[in-house]
Amino acid sequence: MSNLAFELDDAAEAEFYDIIEYYKQFDKELSLDFVKEFDDAVQRLMKFPKAGHPYLHQTQRIFLNRFPYAIVYKLYRDELIVVFAIMHMRRKPDYWEKRLNP
Repeated sequence: MSNLAFELDDAAEAEFYDIIEYYKQFDKELSLDFVKEFDDAVQRLMKFPKAGHPYLHQTQRIFLNRFPYAIVYKLYRDELIVVFAIMHMRRKPDYWEKRLNP
């Protein structure tokens, strides 16, 4: 797994920055805490890419601890992790499905 690559789908990247801006409205430290927790989750994924919970359309998801979000991703050929959504757990859960390539 030493050559494992990681990427955010464009829409997931936009979500990431939107979430940061949202938390920044309330408290800059809170937004930094979100970034740290997201980074910690990505590091876990890089070490254990198959450890996520099975989800829709052969995706997997891992949950953030403090924040109500899950990272929805696919692992391709044990070489690439693609994140399709940083999904809020209390909102419409399937909004991101159109991002998957048929």
